[in-house]
Amino acid sequence: MESLPEEFLDLCKKYSSNCRLFSYEELLLATSNFLPENMVGKGGSSLVYRGHLLDGKELAVKILKPSADILKEFVHEIEIITTLNHKNIISLYGLCFDKNLVLVYNFISRGSLEDNLHGNKKDGDSFGWKDRYNVALGVAESLNYLHNGCEEPVIHRDVKSSNILLSDDFEPQLSDFGLASWSSTSSHINCTDVAGTFGYLAPEYFMHGKVSDKIDVYAFGVVLLELLSGRQPIYSKTPKGQESLVMWAKPILKGGDIAQLLDPSLGSDYDHDQIERMILAANLCIRHAPRLRPEISIVLKLLQDDEEITRWARKEVSALSDELDTLDEEAVPTNIKSHLNMALLDLEDDSLSTSSGEQSISVEDYLQGRCSRSPSFD
Repeated sequence: MESLPEEFLDLCKKYSSNCRLFSYEELLLATSNFLPENMVGKGGSSLVYRGHLLDGKELAVKILKPSADILKEFVHEIEIITTLNHKNIISLYGLCFDKNLVLVYNFISRGSLEDNLHGNKKDGDSFGWKDRYNVALGVAESLNYLHNGCEEPVIHRDVKSSNILLSDDFEPQLSDFGLASWSSTSSHINCTDVAGTFGYLAPEYFMHGKVSDKIDVYAFGVVLLELLSGRQPIYSKTPKGQESLVMWAKPILKGGDIAQLLDPSLGSDYDHDQIERMILAANLCIRHAPRLRPEISIVLKLLQDDEEITRWARKEVSALSDELDTLDEEAVPTNIKSHLNMALLDLEDDSLSTSSGEQSISVEDYLQGRCSRSPSFD
């Protein structure tokens, strides 16, 4: 790539003291010249390749696609990820700003939660209830750390199953901080800045561009529904009106028919108390109104079997009427911009940024699941 500003190089060298500084030639060698067969994921702003160093170490090499804001995005992701230290959050292993901007992470052996739930499973392998519950706990712990454990709280903004990586023993690590932002600077963004993945977007963010840590809580609720049901967040091959996991699950959650919600592959091998707590957590997390969603710290305590919180959650779910679960009486915009029409297409990239346009689609259509997505690892 073109020569970089000197102040940018100084900044990158500062962060390279905490991680390895790669040359582009090293990464070419590690990925066999970014061989297409080595690509393990792609998103709106990057491609991810599996690589091997000469000593056998496996890498996940994330190369950023050229864009007007590539330098800003590169530095921003490094600034956030290098401040984080948690067993359930991926850590930066290295970086490269020679010819291309590249972030290098440890390769996580089992792939993403999306792969394990919806992709091709290994022969004789199973993703049972115990492992699923531990994944939910680990992700909740990572989000609690981001929202409450950091010196400067972080909102991830792209919590989804493809951004949750699993080790061989199903220990989860939250990844991809390309859309993350400091909580202190995220009180409001314009609709033209909305980015994320359809099926996981909280209504207030998708409709009004409002950002708070509650958008992570909503997305985590969708992940809980995935773990419970084995279904994808948006799946176009289901009957009309059932394409959206949230809209499919809500009447089932309300009716209390657990058997109808659970992934058939689980059989009867699950803990009934854990099932109840995860269902309570999902129910609370996917409330439309952000004020009605709990903080992630409360969700974590619920999953950790805090008796007082569990009693509270039962009362909260049973008492909260549909009439109260609204968007805080905010007017629904008449034009949701052209990015919603893009969601109706079979797009290669599922991380989308909005752009201004004249076309519109009804909010009801989106909330009823009238869009499709493609899996990604970004």
